[in-house]
Amino acid sequence: MKKAILILVILIFSLLYYMGVLTQREALPFSKEFFTMETPSSPGRTWDLKKRTSLGKKELDELYELKCDKGMRNAPLLSFFLIREAEQAQRRGDPGQAVELATYSIKFSPQLPQAHFELARAHWHENPFELHRILPELWLGLMAELSYYPSSLKLFYSMFYILSNAILMTFIIFGITTMVKYLPLYFYDIQKNLTQEVSRLLINGFKILILFIPFFLRLNILWATLFWPILLWGYVTKQERRLLLFFLIVLVYLPFFIRSSSSFLNGESSEVILEMDRANHEEWDGGTEGKLRTWLSTHPDDSEVLFTLGLMSKTQGRYAEAEEFYQRAIQKNPEFTEALSNLGNVYLAMKQTDLAIASYQKAIDLNPNRGAFYYNLYRAYFQETALSEKAERAIQRARQLDPQLVDDHLRMDSTNMNRWVIDQDLTAKRLRARFLASVIGKEGFLFRLFMAWFEIIPSRATFLVPIIFLGFLVGMSRYSRTKRFLTRCPMCGSPTYRFYLGPPEHEFICFNCYRIYIQKEKLHPKIAEKKSLQVRQFQKQNQSIGRFVSFFFVGFGYMWGENLVKGLVFLFLFFVFILRFVYWNGVIPSSMVQLLPAFWSTIFWGGLFALFYFLVTRQIVLLKPRFETET
Repeated sequence: MKKAILILVILIFSLLYYMGVLTQREALPFSKEFFTMETPSSPGRTWDLKKRTSLGKKELDELYELKCDKGMRNAPLLSFFLIREAEQAQRRGDPGQAVELATYSIKFSPQLPQAHFELARAHWHENPFELHRILPELWLGLMAELSYYPSSLKLFYSMFYILSNAILMTFIIFGITTMVKYLPLYFYDIQKNLTQEVSRLLINGFKILILFIPFFLRLNILWATLFWPILLWGYVTKQERRLLLFFLIVLVYLPFFIRSSSSFLNGESSEVILEMDRANHEEWDGGTEGKLRTWLSTHPDDSEVLFTLGLMSKTQGRYAEAEEFYQRAIQKNPEFTEALSNLGNVYLAMKQTDLAIASYQKAIDLNPNRGAFYYNLYRAYFQETALSEKAERAIQRARQLDPQLVDDHLRMDSTNMNRWVIDQDLTAKRLRARFLASVIGKEGFLFRLFMAWFEIIPSRATFLVPIIFLGFLVGMSRYSRTKRFLTRCPMCGSPTYRFYLGPPEHEFICFNCYRIYIQKEKLHPKIAEKKSLQVRQFQKQNQSIGRFVSFFFVGFGYMWGENLVKGLVFLFLFFVFILRFVYWNGVIPSSMVQLLPAFWSTIFWGGLFALFYFLVTRQIVLLKPRFETET
């Protein structure tokens, strides 16, 4: 039991050190200000929510008409206000009003997943048996969460960070377990070769000194945990060698991409993408426009920022300025079809119908599968001649490609240009593509994969650490082929050499155990009894260690008992659950409306973890010793 407690203490200490608890360092370098839904006050806002405590149906309808006509700024802020009002209506026991307010929230900001989730909750409180109304809204909320840029990026970062750190923490457990199992053989080999010869003394002294290299180089715990198992390369099994090679690759890439992506979040490029998303979804003010113009002054070839500024200028009726921005965007990217279509809308607003038709036609020639382009072309032909064959062909083609979009806009009985034509915006897919391109860099993904091997590691050896480790691994592999290494008999635990050839499961069994339990030789009863006692004690100790530590690290028992893959999978899932509870609101904290109330969400995840813990731990407790002897 003392050995089991010592192993547990070492494992817990190592994980706390890795997480930064013992070093007082920031474990997560993400920006705390990133992805905030708060918007600074601005005199240009259409509606001041701070002076309002409630909004009636008439006022909401007026606001919605204003949004459609003039592109009301900060519409998502109004949607969050309505979500809050819907929650208060539910607490007052008025589910009907909650449904109405949540529905208006979706009308103002259909891209927000929170609005769909709130409507599903309102339907649930109104009638929990009307699943045909609840489930579609939940589905739309999930799809919006994946497509809406801020929420999808939060989800990606949370999953990436939790899964990556779960893999690295699993590796720490595996590395320390390997050291605990084989480091005694390393010292036994040194003790066995202790002589008075100077050469032997120097070699043994070097073997002891080499153990302290991670401390001399100040390697972080991940690389130090990899160093010692590689040093024990000749003692470990073939399966453990493959896993060490796998974890070497993991250590090269996972921390590299975690640091690269988190540093990008704190950079100016990331903020520009967020500001573009806000501007394209009517959540902007003068500060947003100022940031985009500042970025454009140093990056004049950024066609997407030019497009966004054109959209903002057109919404405010500054058509000449919008025309200039769109033309510059097209000049930088001639295949920017969304900019061509929006430029046509600007021309149509300026009564330059011929230029509008030409711009729409260019967009259609480049992308003939967008119904909105044909609809705008129909409006231009209709402006020129109310009834014409060209207008009829354009509207028919638009209906074929996107009937729902066309019908929704035809029902709008308004002469306002913001409602008469369809303005394109930057989709979440395009913003995510820009995000990935910015993280990867101009050189490309393959170049980043190559450069990860030459990244500077925080240590005394500030460069080429992965290359040095790869060379060290190759050197230890070649050295182990030329020297006979000790191993530990899995039956009695005695240090031994491999004296015979046999099946893989008998590969490391010592000579005496092989004779007694495999070949069933008849030896002296006292010799057999002594060996049986040694086997039973060693198996019992292994079983107690595996069971005890598994209560704290689920799956450890499998890994300790040579079932490596199964143990590593269960350990990985265990750490995923733990990190999920640690970052309950996400790696980047969010004010998002929860899909389930906090109580039920806790019950769901807590119950799932308890079931996983119970099933795996029960299997480990019921495991029998790998080798049993007759009493």
